[in-house]
Amino acid sequence: MVLIPSIALQVRCGPPFDAVIVRGDIYTDWVVAMSYGMTHGSWIVQLTPENEEEVLRLVSGLSSFKRGISILIVGSPNAVPAEFEGRLERMGITVKRVGGATRLDTSLYLVINYWRDCESLVLVDGFNSSYYLAALSVAVDRGAPVIYTKGGRPPEGFYDALRDQLRYVKSLVIVGNSLNPEDAESLRMSGYSVEFISELNVSSGSPESPYSVIPSLLRELSSPIPILTGFISGSLVTIMLGRLRRREREELEEFLTLDERRLVEIVREKGEVLQEELPELTGFSKPKISRMIAELSDRGILAREKYGKTYVVRLSDRVKNL
Repeated sequence: MVLIPSIALQVRCGPPFDAVIVRGDIYTDWVVAMSYGMTHGSWIVQLTPENEEEVLRLVSGLSSFKRGISILIVGSPNAVPAEFEGRLERMGITVKRVGGATRLDTSLYLVINYWRDCESLVLVDGFNSSYYLAALSVAVDRGAPVIYTKGGRPPEGFYDALRDQLRYVKSLVIVGNSLNPEDAESLRMSGYSVEFISELNVSSGSPESPYSVIPSLLRELSSPIPILTGFISGSLVTIMLGRLRRREREELEEFLTLDERRLVEIVREKGEVLQEELPELTGFSKPKISRMIAELSDRGILAREKYGKTYVVRLSDRVKNL
């Protein structure tokens, strides 16, 4: 389990949550939670199926020293179980949850419900993990939330939210090609500042150009970024520094748990394998294999194809070429 404390930036916000609980191995939820926690000064508690009891003990210990503890859960009940949420509530903890049917919905719902006073938004392709840390870096720099896009389009309801609820927003930062140029131009015509950050080049934006790149932000992305990370073992807290991984293979390894690495390496060695064979090959249970494959497919690492009553599992084309 990892706790990540943050120094709150000065933004117009209501009382922040004492802690944000998120599945540590679902990185789309983790990035959204981190952008909130690092801006509002909330602890990020990374939950796994194996450490639920430890997390409950940590929260119980905090509540014995401070009254009125409030916790935000980021992710659907499939990620952070409803039973776990109920146990927190029975401890007298105020618990709120933000979790939509998709990662795009979750990112937008957090902003609408708990971050309406933000002045900037960071838009990033929710299906391109190589952009995630870059987006988080920009979000922390701006004190801004991360909102996911798909196929260059923002979540359903995004434009209505901009008009009706996110009235402080003045600028949007787009990581890579995460937003269609047509949508970007429409936002500019509506009076928003739209800035693109490219991984390949840096150029000053101009009224004639569809892209407006901020060189200072790119320099920030290429430099080490301190991440205050506390690994809890009893009362021991070790402070570590994290760096952005600039090569996709390094980033992939960084973002996989040990169990996920084992599964991915077996699939890589086999080329393709039937899902029903993986429990024996990995030593994991069938439910765990099913959950891991679903999550890794959703993150664009594995691909699966229906084959009779089971699936053929292989690496995605993007990962296969790393």
